[in-house]
Amino acid sequence: MTTLHERQLATTAPRAPLPRTAAFLAVATALCLAVASPIVLGDGGDDLAAMLVPAAQLTPFLTALIFLRLLRGGRFVDAFALRWGGSWRAIGLGLAVVVGIGLVQLGIGLASGDELSASGAIAPAAAAVLPLLVLQCVFAIGEELGWRGWLVTQWRDRPFVQVAAVSAVAWVVWHLPALPLIVGDAGWQEGAAYLLAIASWAPFLVALRLASGSVWPAVIVHGALNSIRVFLTQSVASGDGVSWPAEAAGWVLWLAAAALLARRVARTR
Repeated sequence: MTTLHERQLATTAPRAPLPRTAAFLAVATALCLAVASPIVLGDGGDDLAAMLVPAAQLTPFLTALIFLRLLRGGRFVDAFALRWGGSWRAIGLGLAVVVGIGLVQLGIGLASGDELSASGAIAPAAAAVLPLLVLQCVFAIGEELGWRGWLVTQWRDRPFVQVAAVSAVAWVVWHLPALPLIVGDAGWQEGAAYLLAIASWAPFLVALRLASGSVWPAVIVHGALNSIRVFLTQSVASGDGVSWPAEAAGWVLWLAAAALLARRVARTR
């Protein structure tokens, strides 16, 4: 449920012209490219990539700090939606959606040709899910403070479809320089599937942010996407290449979940 503080802020939210958003995205993407350049240029290996990915994830937050300073965009806590608000309920909902959609994708993947992994491989992966969730939540803070924190604050007085579209496009564009760090030598299909997946996740993360008035549910769900979802869709079962039926099911379900939550937010307001 939207907090009174968030509703009051919404009545005075700054207009967010596209040039300002484009400038923000350009700076964040340039910083990401600068961090990822050793891998993009073909230098370094997996160890270097493991260090560069968390560094690249900080660039949206660092860019937002610069813009907050230059634009004198209000209080730090408000600009980045750092108040806890209705976070617990939103976190519970978000985690349930991650697990539910992950299980559906797992089932579709198995039905379309993926094979169940050996129990000896599943058990260690399952034991690592919780520590990996905590780690991925920490890594996600830099991204979420930029995309679902500062950027959504700039757009929050606009219709949900516009906010979600801006968030999705910005998130996809920003990932382009970092794509070699993420998919490695996996090939174009894995890269395309990843970009389409994050475009489908963005509207739901925006809806969580608006529903709770806080960026923290988006941080936790972002971490869950990189840990719980990965376990369900890549550790429990495996196959050759991308399971496009499972990917397509994920896109539809994530967008549907975002639409349902956005309707609830609209009714509440």
